[in-house]
Amino acid sequence: MTIPEFQRRLVWNQATRKKLIESIKRGYPFGSILIYEDIARGQAARDGKRYYSLIDGLQRTQALMSYVEHQNGYFTRADLDEEFVDSVAAHLGKYSDEFKDRIRLTVVEWVKGKRSYEAQDGWQTGNLIETLIRDALKYPPDSSRFRDLYFEFNRNDDLTRQLGGFLDAVSGEVKIVLDAKIPVLTYSGPSSELPSVFELLNSKGTVLSRYEIYAARWIDCRQQIANTEVIENIWKKYETLEDEGFTLEVSQEASDDESRRTRCYSLFDYLFGLGQCLADKFPRLFKPVKDDRPSSVGFNMLTACLGLRLQDMANLPEEIGELAWADLERCLLESTRFVDNILKPVLATPQYGRKLGPIYHSELMIVSTIATAFQVKYGKRDLSENDDWRVDRRKLKQKLPMFYLYEILHDDWRGSGDSKLHEAVRSLRYVDSAPPTKQRWVQVFDDWYYDNQESLVHSKDAKRHVRDSRPEYLLLKYIFVNKLAKAKTYHVEHIIPVALLQSQMDEGEEWPINTIGNLALLEKAGELRHNVQTFDVLLQDKRRRGEISAEEQTSQLLDYEQQLQCPASLLPDPLTKDRFETFLRIRFDLLKSEFLTVWRDHIPPDPQI
Repeated sequence: MTIPEFQRRLVWNQATRKKLIESIKRGYPFGSILIYEDIARGQAARDGKRYYSLIDGLQRTQALMSYVEHQNGYFTRADLDEEFVDSVAAHLGKYSDEFKDRIRLTVVEWVKGKRSYEAQDGWQTGNLIETLIRDALKYPPDSSRFRDLYFEFNRNDDLTRQLGGFLDAVSGEVKIVLDAKIPVLTYSGPSSELPSVFELLNSKGTVLSRYEIYAARWIDCRQQIANTEVIENIWKKYETLEDEGFTLEVSQEASDDESRRTRCYSLFDYLFGLGQCLADKFPRLFKPVKDDRPSSVGFNMLTACLGLRLQDMANLPEEIGELAWADLERCLLESTRFVDNILKPVLATPQYGRKLGPIYHSELMIVSTIATAFQVKYGKRDLSENDDWRVDRRKLKQKLPMFYLYEILHDDWRGSGDSKLHEAVRSLRYVDSAPPTKQRWVQVFDDWYYDNQESLVHSKDAKRHVRDSRPEYLLLKYIFVNKLAKAKTYHVEHIIPVALLQSQMDEGEEWPINTIGNLALLEKAGELRHNVQTFDVLLQDKRRRGEISAEEQTSQLLDYEQQLQCPASLLPDPLTKDRFETFLRIRFDLLKSEFLTVWRDHIPPDPQI
């Protein structure tokens, strides 16, 4: 019995598998399994064996196999009868709820720890009594009290009868499952119809990825794959099924590395592996995915790059036509690399202590930028480089960073889908449209800061902690981009330290501590890290202690003001909530001004009135 290539991944979790087992125990119907007998293969093998493929019922089959191999692992606290627990507690002379919880834990762990429900593997009342004395009553096995209780409880007919009944009930339920008859239907039609049969049968039931329907639909669209990393990602998916004990048809067809490299793969498998590969190569752009879970990246990317709507993804084989997948992949990777390099200055540097920064954009937003680069660079029919590419390349490098920030601050892609992606690519908006002007940027910043964000200084709901995936951090990266150009990581520092702010708060009072107006990004935090004073007071104290001269104090103060983008004269003194909020507004105005200065070459002029 093998698994066909178009079968999908395992998606049932332990809770769902347990529900199937409970249905069998109660005698409920649980559906049939559909198999296909490969008569031609049996005749070709001439070994007297009969060969089958599992067409429908993978999730149920895996659940049953898992139960047979790990019967004890399906036992949980919910399987314990409360009257049984109360009775055992009474016999042990302990009545508290805490002790009953200890009994439940001890019994569950004891059941799960047994290899089988046979006496030779310890499935006996005496063994359970020993465990209860040791783990529930907490008497060590070498103590005299342990031995006394062991003999006492074993002579307690009522206790041993109840424990024996519990053991018989548990093992009896297992026998019901193991003896259950599984309805199996055998399909004997043409093998070419199997993908269609699979697709129809799986149109309902467990909701899987929207892309997995193409595993069967595209089974005949095949090419060899040149990229060994893509091939490796495809086989990681197959191996998750093999790890569960299934035999795959594809593994029998390609049993060694050479045959795996030279075989023809389906378009679904190719885009599955390509999506995993893209997530690995471009972690700034795409979120990582599990080995057996189809990433939408490969599917969405190729669809958008070829100018299709996502809803027309089923037509990809016809749209690709005679184009070689290797050529498409080369162009797609180059377009992705082009976008990644443009955004690298503001996305590359992670926060201190982390390997990667967060992803601020939605998948469809970044796909729209990559598909735009693909469309303006390559001809759709032969993938040759377009004549206008050099001009459009300069436009994209100038405009794309501005559109990227604008669309995130403006929250343009929230809830957006196929139509927005298609329109963005079709219109080439990142090439032919103008990004915000200086005047428009000021309006965008003010709208974002005062109306829509958690950084509202007057909001009672303003959070005191801002996640690094919030737009606040992206905007700070744009503002401090030149100061972090050579940094491997950055530190987030508060202009007015958290401890100082908290010391001024009344009980129950909330100040917007982590509002963007109080934050700066530094390559090295130095003495500002964990500081409890503002930077000007820190330097004053160092001067007072004789650690620095007056000239050094002035020089270091100017250096801090430049690093933090905050003049010392702006710091509120004395520190009150009203003065702090005023400081935040003024500092944000300074940050806006710095952004407009740093990115002036990317911002078009305001229209002349």
